[in-house]
Amino acid sequence: MENITFEKKVSKGSKFNQIYIPKEMAEIVEVGDLVQIKLLEKYTEIYYKNQKKLLEFKEYLVREMFSSLNRFKEIKNIFIVGSFLEEDIYNDIDVIITITERKTLNKYTEHLERKIRDFLVKKFNQKFHILIFNEEKLEKSIKIDPLIRVMFNNYVSNKEKKFDSKKIIDKKHIRFLLMMPEDLLEISVSSKIFYNNLKRLIAIEIFLKNMDLNIKIISSQIENELETNLLNKIKNNDEIDEKEILVLRKIIKKKIERIKKII
Repeated sequence: MENITFEKKVSKGSKFNQIYIPKEMAEIVEVGDLVQIKLLEKYTEIYYKNQKKLLEFKEYLVREMFSSLNRFKEIKNIFIVGSFLEEDIYNDIDVIITITERKTLNKYTEHLERKIRDFLVKKFNQKFHILIFNEEKLEKSIKIDPLIRVMFNNYVSNKEKKFDSKKIIDKKHIRFLLMMPEDLLEISVSSKIFYNNLKRLIAIEIFLKNMDLNIKIISSQIENELETNLLNKIKNNDEIDEKEILVLRKIIKKKIERIKKII
């Protein structure tokens, strides 16, 4: 039997799933011949939500990530969020994953997060921040958590997914989110942590005031709050002096007080 090979994209007919033979092989492979189909490469779709199209190299990287993560059978949905989508220079890639298990124990998710992160780091030589949820927990987090809500304002994912946009103000959860900014009034930390917590406080305040919540508005508010030199320092995690720390703590304290009045 003649050894014949060719590569074609799978297409879906209106009535039947069909395999189309190249014209040049019409006389070699005929109707009724028995052929064998082998999957060479899985096509990976990318779904965009409120997100401009990624640069070609980023889109290629995302497709490769989605395709590679198919080996983890627990994974249901993959969402790429954060600075990777918007900035030319990024420190890491934020990946949020939903899994098939309805119940997720801390030890199980921590092990899986570590396993997935180690796999991605080794394969792509990039830094990754992995968060894992079951669908129920993620749905709830989007409703009550301003930080998660900001992340899901825009993203790219491996599957189309719609979330309930309902917002729930959980005062206990908001107070929990304030714990880290409150610690910054006393403890010494790297300047980037001040930056991240300013974003956190702005997101919480916008969420409580029922305003449009997205990263561009948050960034704009920080720019209005801080002098450019100090803003650049904390964004880049550069060293800041005591005077600058006092400026940041004053802003943080005012924001915490405003939020506590609202709740």
